[in-house]
Amino acid sequence: MTEIVKRDEKRLIPIYQETAGAICAALEKNLALAALFINCARIQTIEKTFGKKLYQDILAKVHAIIIELKGNVVRQDDVIVTADSGGEEFLVFLSKKRESETFYPTDLETLSSRLADHLNEKIFPLVVPYLKGRPRISVGYAIVLHNPLMRDERLLSRLVDDAKKMCSYQEFKRLMRDKEKLQELILKESIRTLFHPIIDIAQGNSIIGYEALTRGPKGTEYESPYVLFDAAAETELIFELDSLCRRKALHNARGIKSEHKLFLNCMPSAILDPEFRETSVEFCLKELGIKPQNLVIEVTEREAIENYDLFREAVRFYSEVGFSIAVDDTGSGYSSLETVVELKPHYIKLDISIVRGIDKNILKQELLKALNGLANKMGSIVIAEGIETEEELGALKQMGITLGQGFLFGKPGEVFPLNKLNK
Repeated sequence: MTEIVKRDEKRLIPIYQETAGAICAALEKNLALAALFINCARIQTIEKTFGKKLYQDILAKVHAIIIELKGNVVRQDDVIVTADSGGEEFLVFLSKKRESETFYPTDLETLSSRLADHLNEKIFPLVVPYLKGRPRISVGYAIVLHNPLMRDERLLSRLVDDAKKMCSYQEFKRLMRDKEKLQELILKESIRTLFHPIIDIAQGNSIIGYEALTRGPKGTEYESPYVLFDAAAETELIFELDSLCRRKALHNARGIKSEHKLFLNCMPSAILDPEFRETSVEFCLKELGIKPQNLVIEVTEREAIENYDLFREAVRFYSEVGFSIAVDDTGSGYSSLETVVELKPHYIKLDISIVRGIDKNILKQELLKALNGLANKMGSIVIAEGIETEEELGALKQMGITLGQGFLFGKPGEVFPLNKLNK
């Protein structure tokens, strides 16, 4: 099948509707036609959160990756189009002729699987900072035979619909495989706890505490926390994984010094869980010898807080026992700011997006001043996350930030570092 559309130079990939007539002609000529349906629709959520410009930049890079399939994963004369004007779904019409080689479903299944793996690997680095998880690209396939009794347009529509249905089926199979893998991982407790130091940047870079971070088994896709927690949420195993992470973190932190704080990431639903509330103190005190005063419950944004009245009551219980409360990713969106105002936490952890390049960005500096002013009024302490350069550190110190965290001070490790850093 030769290239069958004259491209608009402003558009990387033509739209399916523009090519339908020529593709129908190819169906009639070759007596059969196979198609692959590529679903990249998840990336459209980036536009809702980060805006049109960033999304368009990422989408252009995705289109370039799709175009590069020609001559690599698919044949040079296969036709690639977008399924609609949105540009997140694609169709590949295969050029193999029926009179020379028949389309076999097993061949198409192998090709679709190879194509999905290739695209997920290529697109993952582009979108992971924004999706906080995998792009979840799936590929379906279908074949249609030419039928002289039916209009080619109807046959082509059937081909596309069948490929979409197979794509949904492939996504369902992937979801079930993920669920089986995660269930095994949770049952075997195959996760690792890393500890990232939190530093007093105003007083000689001494360590005041550690954030407990979770990683999946080394050498697997779940080694990435983004992939791990994204998959758990998708398979409805997030609560079970979250509970395991806390239990493992507490076990691994039994040697923590009395003057250090341990920051534990917690889903809002876990904090509201009566069983967790009843057992957490006893578990820390009797089994591990960790005092409640050493622990900081860090509220994550993996799920929304639906009832602030109930949540404040739960937080009050932990505070009275001796636990501290921290709100993570402050400044990343309205929800985190609302949580800060509602809870008045002991610690406010700045989102990395504010800290990154703050020495060069006046607007970020003004935002930080406002957040630090709010923290001072509430009696909260600001922790700047993601410090990577001396310039960022200097700017944060100048603006009165006393606590920080980031690769500038060292990467997370599986054992507790020394009490004082050489900085």
